[in-house]
Amino acid sequence: MALHTDIKMLVPALQNRVTTALKEMRDDIVLKDLGVSAITVVETLRDLCTQIAYYCRGRMLQAQDVKEVYKAAGLWNIADDDAEKVITWTLKSKHITGNAIDIAPMKNGRIWWSAPESVWTRIGEIGEAHGLNWGGRWKTPDSPHYEL
Repeated sequence: MALHTDIKMLVPALQNRVTTALKEMRDDIVLKDLGVSAITVVETLRDLCTQIAYYCRGRMLQAQDVKEVYKAAGLWNIADDDAEKVITWTLKSKHITGNAIDIAPMKNGRIWWSAPESVWTRIGEIGEAHGLNWGGRWKTPDSPHYEL
């Protein structure tokens, strides 16, 4: 798979803030009470092929075309309905330069993408307290995303 999850691949200033934010997120009693069993790094540095694959979603005529771009980028197989959903608005993601990270809650050993808004908000508040810009506050929210 083409995804990178090592925070050492981030620029040093982001590494430092993420390290302390992740520790606080993982120790947070509120998150544990909300059902979060762990916090995971989903993605750090992203190559251009991966960014292009993400950008193709919801923009190409056929879901099969998007799936082929995913395969060429070394990514996982996605469902047809996922191939039709836009998930990024740019080809110039800060992930490409190591200036962004995606963080998500886990429940029962799996990433909890459908976690309640209260979970994402709590994680976002902790990230913001460490000087991170949280994508959950954007006009089109991107709750897992953090950057300087």
